[in-house]
Amino acid sequence: MATEISRAFTIRRCSVDDAETMAALGARLFAETYGPTHPEPELSRYLARSFAVNDVRAAIADRDVTMLIAEDPAKGAIGYAYMRSSPEPPAGVEGAHVLEIVRFYVDTTCQGRGIGAALMEECFDEARARSADVIWLQVWKQAPWAVGFYARMGFTIVGSAAFYFGEQIGDDHIMAKRVD
Repeated sequence: MATEISRAFTIRRCSVDDAETMAALGARLFAETYGPTHPEPELSRYLARSFAVNDVRAAIADRDVTMLIAEDPAKGAIGYAYMRSSPEPPAGVEGAHVLEIVRFYVDTTCQGRGIGAALMEECFDEARARSADVIWLQVWKQAPWAVGFYARMGFTIVGSAAFYFGEQIGDDHIMAKRVD
């Protein structure tokens, strides 16, 4: 007899009161996902630059930004999405009003519960509510699990870009999806 997987989680829009939680969650999930391939000491420097509480608070307060948080009643914050307007999208991304998913993560211990798909659907709903016609993101080519997830959610590869991590330069896909 198969064990039923719990799907008890909620997704909500962040407020500036969530800045500390979001900064800690973002740093933890980035390190969890990329720590093995993105070594110290640059990992700590990247986390400090990218997930500073004041910067996260300012991003949440920005009217062109939407941050969504997925929460589990027992575990707390387990995933998030960070979206923003993209007035100058990269080559290959074409639309009249474009949004970028800057970051999108789900705790690895919670994957396979539908959290990522539900969070992405919320991103699509937000994009439509903001009259966007295209949504795009950048994903590491050497992360086949992430590329596969985005493809299952309807994104297609439209280009590539570099991701600078100290002296390490990653080769990323640019993926986009029409949402209108």
